[in-house]
Order: sequence, then structure tokens, then C-alpha cells
Amino acid sequence: MTNIDKEKFERENRVIFEEIDSALFEVIEQKSGDSERLNSKPYSYWKSVGKLLVTSPTFMISILVLIVVLLLAFIVPEVNHYQNTASTIGKPALPTWEHIFGVGMNGEDLFTRVWAGARTTLLFAFLIAAIQLTVGVILGSIWGYFRKSDLIFIQVASIITIVPQFILLLLMVFLFKSNGYWVIVFAISIQAWIGIAQMVRVQIMLVKNTDYNTASISLGSNSYRIINKNIMPKILPVIVQTAAFAIPTAISIEASLAYLSFDFIPKGQTSLGQILNQVMNETKWQIYPNLLLAPMGVIMTVSVVFFLAARVFADSLDPKNHR
Repeated sequence: MTNIDKEKFERENRVIFEEIDSALFEVIEQKSGDSERLNSKPYSYWKSVGKLLVTSPTFMISILVLIVVLLLAFIVPEVNHYQNTASTIGKPALPTWEHIFGVGMNGEDLFTRVWAGARTTLLFAFLIAAIQLTVGVILGSIWGYFRKSDLIFIQVASIITIVPQFILLLLMVFLFKSNGYWVIVFAISIQAWIGIAQMVRVQIMLVKNTDYNTASISLGSNSYRIINKNIMPKILPVIVQTAAFAIPTAISIEASLAYLSFDFIPKGQTSLGQILNQVMNETKWQIYPNLLLAPMGVIMTVSVVFFLAARVFADSLDPKNHR
């Protein structure tokens, strides 16, 4: 009570301070630490993200299905010692207990061939998606944060995108005198990063001048730290949502290249695009629909579960959903 302004107390309460009975008050121990301690549970961003993912049935089922698909794609061809050959022995057949997916166009076990093709297609799709996201996010961050680079990137992106993808593929094949696997990957990657980079650029421009970024600049934080620590967590959900389409798009690119007879798959291997191309060149699939349904089913399953998992992951990254 010694810290109280007596004159102010008497003036506001219209009482004489000295006449107050001190027996009405009880002095207790002062605990300054308790007044500064928060009663709420400690918050961890990534723990909250993990909790939302684990408790989401959609995400858990999607991941489980994706793991099963990957295991089948990598185990089945090895166990059955699959080799892609030009054999025409035998003819197609409908599914049986011996051949779950039926017999393929070359008289081979379609179950083994489909999973061998899925392995090649998934590896190609993940490679293209990884290059697309990595290059797109890095160059998009530079493009959006450093405004002086805007003119250069706009010109480069315009020059690259104005060339049709098919013409660009033919140009790369002509320059390298090869239509090998890595030449095709390089040719696709030249244009693949631009869409991600443009999206990242726009998102960075929207959040660049917020108060916390301005404060970080005033405190002397470098550009890398501001982009990595301040901006990226803010736009990460948008990046993940965009990435949800990366794998399905890469799978469709591989199927399109197979249809256009770009034979870039290594010898002895096959892909889902090659299987579909071979089936669609004839009319046997009208009698044996399993020839078409089996590879299409794998493609649709992978595309859907990856899209669903990525969308749930993007939603879990939003801090608004953590409380």
C-alpha cells in the first residue's frame, strides 16, 4: 500500500486514507513469476500440422493407398522378373485367378506389366514434379522479391512459353541428336517451372510489404532470411495446393509422349503411357476391356490420392485451422 498515491486515492474515492482500517486487508506473498506465466498450452506450428494430418481420415487413407501402390510398383516387377519384350506369343484374355488383371497384348501377365509401367511412370512423374517445384519456387522467390529482376524474368518466361511444348521437344531432340530419357526430362523442365514461378511471384508480392517484413528489414535481416522465415511459411499452403496438380500433370505428359511415339523409356522397361498407346492402336480392348481399365485405374488412383493428400496437407499448413 506504500506505492499508492494517497492524494489521488483520497480525491477519487472521497475518503481519508489514514482512516481506512488496515485489519480489513491481508498481505500475501508477492509472486511476480506467476503473473507473467501463460496458462495456455505451448504452441508448436509443426506439431499442430502433424496433429491435423494424423486425425484426418482423408489424408491417412490417401497416404496408405499411395504406399500400397508404390510397394506394388517396386516389388511386383522384381519378384516376377519382368522384362519388356516384343513377343507376340499368346493373345489377350480376361482376368482370372491366375492372372488378376488378365493377359496383355503380347500374351504377358498384365498385372506384372502394369505395375512395371507404374514404376517407370511414377519415377518420371516424381522427377519432373521435383524439378518443377524446386526451380519454380527458387526462381519465383527471386522474381517476386527483387523487383529489379522483374523485366528479365518476364522476357525469359515470354520467350520460353511462346514456343509450343511439342516444338520445344523436337528442338531439344534435334540439338542433342537423341530422344533419350534425360533429354526429354530436360526439354519438359524448361517450361514446367514457369507456372510455379509466376504463382510464387504473385504471392510474394502480396505479402512482401506487410508490417513484420518491414520490421525485419529495419532490424537488418537479409533477403534470404526474410524469404525463408517470413514469406515462405505464409505462402506455403498455396504452393502445396499448386503442387497437388504436379504429379497428375506429369503422368499425363508421359502418356501424351508415348502416344506421340517419343520412345524415351529405357530398353527393357515399359510405362503406363506405352501400355495405353499399344492398347489404343488396336480394337482388342473392346473385347477385352481389362486391357484399358487396368492401366487407367492405376493412373486415376495415383492422381486422386495424391491430389487429396496434398489438399489436406495444404489446409493443415494454415495456422487458422490450428486452434
